[in-house]
Amino acid sequence: MNNFNNKSLEESIQSLPKELQKRIYIFYYKLFWRDYVPLTAKPPSWLKYANYIQNKLWEAQKDNIHFLHLPFNTLPENKKWIMGCQCDFCKNDTIIPETEKHIHYLIQYRNSYYFPEKFISKSETSDHNEYLVFKLLNDEYFLLRKVFDPLCGSYKENYTSKRLREGGKFDFSYPV
Repeated sequence: MNNFNNKSLEESIQSLPKELQKRIYIFYYKLFWRDYVPLTAKPPSWLKYANYIQNKLWEAQKDNIHFLHLPFNTLPENKKWIMGCQCDFCKNDTIIPETEKHIHYLIQYRNSYYFPEKFISKSETSDHNEYLVFKLLNDEYFLLRKVFDPLCGSYKENYTSKRLREGGKFDFSYPV
Protein backbone atom coordinates (compact mmCIF):
# COMPACT_ATOMS: atom_id res chain seq x y z
CA MET A 1 0.00 0.00 0.00
CA ASN A 2 2.90 2.38 0.50
CA ASN A 3 3.48 2.26 -3.24
CA PHE A 4 0.22 4.18 -3.94
CA ASN A 5 0.78 6.96 -1.41
CA ASN A 6 3.67 8.60 -3.22
CA LYS A 7 2.31 8.26 -6.77
CA SER A 8 -0.23 10.34 -8.68
CA LEU A 9 -3.62 8.86 -9.45
CA GLU A 10 -2.65 8.14 -13.06
CA GLU A 11 0.57 6.36 -12.04
CA SER A 12 -1.30 4.37 -9.40
CA ILE A 13 -3.89 3.14 -11.93
CA GLN A 14 -1.17 2.23 -14.44
CA SER A 15 0.56 0.11 -11.84
CA LEU A 16 -2.60 -2.02 -11.43
CA PRO A 17 -3.16 -5.15 -13.55
CA LYS A 18 -4.61 -4.54 -17.07
CA GLU A 19 -7.87 -6.36 -16.31
CA LEU A 20 -8.52 -4.16 -13.28
CA GLN A 21 -7.66 -1.00 -15.30
CA LYS A 22 -10.26 -2.01 -17.91
CA ARG A 23 -12.91 -2.55 -15.23
CA ILE A 24 -12.22 0.88 -13.67
CA TYR A 25 -12.38 2.45 -17.14
CA ILE A 26 -15.75 0.82 -17.91
CA PHE A 27 -17.14 1.69 -14.48
CA TYR A 28 -16.33 5.41 -14.79
CA TYR A 29 -17.54 5.63 -18.39
CA LYS A 30 -20.88 4.20 -17.28
CA LEU A 31 -21.07 6.87 -14.57
CA PHE A 32 -20.25 9.58 -17.12
CA TRP A 33 -22.87 8.50 -19.67
CA ARG A 34 -25.52 8.06 -16.98
CA ASP A 35 -25.58 11.82 -16.31
CA TYR A 36 -24.64 13.10 -19.76
CA VAL A 37 -27.34 14.84 -21.80
CA PRO A 38 -26.37 15.61 -25.39
CA LEU A 39 -26.83 19.16 -26.60
CA THR A 40 -29.41 18.10 -29.20
CA ALA A 41 -31.62 16.60 -26.47
CA LYS A 42 -31.71 19.76 -24.38
CA PRO A 43 -34.54 22.26 -24.98
CA PRO A 44 -33.32 25.36 -26.84
CA SER A 45 -32.73 28.52 -24.84
CA TRP A 46 -35.55 30.41 -26.60
CA LEU A 47 -38.25 27.78 -25.94
CA LYS A 48 -39.49 29.24 -22.64
CA TYR A 49 -40.07 32.68 -24.20
CA ALA A 50 -41.69 31.15 -27.31
CA ASN A 51 -44.15 29.28 -25.08
CA TYR A 52 -44.87 32.54 -23.20
CA ILE A 53 -45.62 34.31 -26.52
CA GLN A 54 -47.91 31.50 -27.72
CA ASN A 55 -49.76 31.53 -24.40
CA LYS A 56 -50.24 35.32 -24.58
CA LEU A 57 -51.52 35.09 -28.17
CA TRP A 58 -53.99 32.37 -27.15
CA GLU A 59 -55.23 34.42 -24.18
CA ALA A 60 -55.51 37.52 -26.38
CA GLN A 61 -57.81 35.70 -28.81
CA LYS A 62 -59.83 34.23 -25.97
CA ASP A 63 -60.22 37.56 -24.13
CA ASN A 64 -60.42 39.70 -27.32
CA ILE A 65 -57.32 41.76 -26.62
CA HIS A 66 -55.84 43.42 -29.69
CA PHE A 67 -52.41 42.23 -30.84
CA LEU A 68 -50.89 45.70 -30.41
CA HIS A 69 -51.90 45.82 -26.74
CA LEU A 70 -49.97 42.71 -25.74
CA PRO A 71 -47.14 43.42 -23.26
CA PHE A 72 -44.39 42.60 -25.79
CA ASN A 73 -45.72 44.78 -28.64
CA THR A 74 -46.39 48.31 -27.39
CA LEU A 75 -45.03 50.40 -24.56
CA PRO A 76 -47.78 51.46 -22.12
CA GLU A 77 -47.24 55.16 -22.84
CA ASN A 78 -47.77 54.59 -26.60
CA LYS A 79 -51.08 52.73 -26.33
CA LYS A 80 -54.19 54.20 -27.92
CA TRP A 81 -57.79 53.13 -27.56
CA ILE A 82 -58.69 50.37 -30.04
CA MET A 83 -62.32 49.58 -30.64
CA GLY A 84 -63.31 46.18 -29.21
CA CYS A 85 -60.07 45.62 -27.26
CA GLN A 86 -60.77 44.25 -23.78
CA CYS A 87 -57.40 45.07 -22.18
CA ASP A 88 -57.37 47.15 -18.99
CA PHE A 89 -56.13 50.23 -20.85
CA CYS A 90 -59.00 50.25 -23.36
CA LYS A 91 -61.67 49.39 -20.79
CA ASN A 92 -60.60 52.23 -18.50
CA ASP A 93 -59.74 54.79 -21.21
CA THR A 94 -61.22 58.20 -20.43
CA ILE A 95 -59.45 60.22 -23.15
CA ILE A 96 -62.04 59.36 -25.81
CA PRO A 97 -65.60 60.21 -24.67
CA GLU A 98 -68.18 57.41 -24.49
CA THR A 99 -70.36 59.06 -27.13
CA GLU A 100 -67.51 58.99 -29.65
CA LYS A 101 -66.87 55.33 -28.83
CA HIS A 102 -70.56 54.55 -29.42
CA ILE A 103 -70.39 56.32 -32.80
CA HIS A 104 -67.40 54.17 -33.80
CA TYR A 105 -69.24 51.02 -32.72
CA LEU A 106 -72.34 52.01 -34.69
CA ILE A 107 -70.32 52.71 -37.84
CA GLN A 108 -68.50 49.37 -37.43
CA TYR A 109 -71.83 47.59 -36.99
CA ARG A 110 -73.08 49.05 -40.28
CA ASN A 111 -69.78 48.75 -42.22
CA SER A 112 -67.56 45.76 -41.39
CA TYR A 113 -64.57 47.34 -43.20
CA TYR A 114 -64.53 50.41 -40.95
CA PHE A 115 -62.27 48.99 -38.21
CA PRO A 116 -59.24 48.05 -40.35
CA GLU A 117 -59.39 51.35 -42.25
CA LYS A 118 -59.87 53.69 -39.26
CA PHE A 119 -57.82 52.16 -36.42
CA ILE A 120 -55.05 50.14 -38.07
CA SER A 121 -52.58 51.50 -40.61
CA LYS A 122 -52.01 49.58 -43.85
CA SER A 123 -48.59 48.33 -42.73
CA GLU A 124 -50.10 46.67 -39.66
CA THR A 125 -52.83 44.64 -41.35
CA SER A 126 -52.50 40.94 -40.67
CA ASP A 127 -54.61 38.06 -39.40
CA HIS A 128 -54.55 39.67 -35.95
CA ASN A 129 -56.82 42.49 -37.17
CA GLU A 130 -59.42 40.26 -38.78
CA TYR A 131 -62.66 39.08 -37.21
CA LEU A 132 -62.68 35.68 -38.93
CA VAL A 133 -59.77 33.85 -40.56
CA PHE A 134 -60.02 30.87 -42.91
CA LYS A 135 -57.30 28.22 -42.72
CA LEU A 136 -57.08 25.36 -45.21
CA LEU A 137 -56.85 21.88 -43.70
CA ASN A 138 -55.81 18.81 -45.75
CA ASP A 139 -56.54 20.60 -49.06
CA GLU A 140 -60.24 19.82 -48.58
CA TYR A 141 -61.63 21.31 -45.37
CA PHE A 142 -61.17 24.74 -43.95
CA LEU A 143 -61.18 26.00 -40.41
CA LEU A 144 -62.96 29.22 -39.50
CA ARG A 145 -61.68 30.90 -36.34
CA LYS A 146 -62.31 34.22 -34.61
CA VAL A 147 -59.24 36.38 -34.09
CA PHE A 148 -60.45 39.84 -33.02
CA ASP A 149 -63.98 41.17 -32.69
CA PRO A 150 -64.10 45.01 -32.94
CA LEU A 151 -67.65 45.05 -31.55
CA CYS A 152 -66.69 43.18 -28.38
CA GLY A 153 -67.80 44.97 -25.21
CA SER A 154 -70.09 47.36 -27.05
CA TYR A 155 -73.85 47.67 -27.04
CA LYS A 156 -73.81 46.19 -30.58
CA GLU A 157 -71.99 43.00 -29.55
CA ASN A 158 -73.50 39.68 -30.56
CA TYR A 159 -75.42 38.20 -27.61
CA THR A 160 -73.93 34.72 -28.09
CA SER A 161 -70.37 36.09 -28.17
CA LYS A 162 -71.04 38.06 -25.01
CA ARG A 163 -72.37 35.01 -23.15
CA LEU A 164 -69.36 32.94 -24.21
CA ARG A 165 -66.91 35.67 -23.18
CA GLU A 166 -68.55 36.07 -19.78
CA GLY A 167 -68.53 32.31 -19.14
CA GLY A 168 -72.23 31.69 -19.69
CA LYS A 169 -73.65 28.18 -20.03
CA PHE A 170 -75.34 26.81 -23.14
CA ASP A 171 -77.87 23.98 -23.23
CA PHE A 172 -77.40 21.71 -26.26
CA SER A 173 -80.27 19.32 -25.51
CA TYR A 174 -82.87 18.71 -28.20
CA PRO A 175 -86.52 19.53 -27.58
CA VAL A 176 -88.74 16.50 -27.14
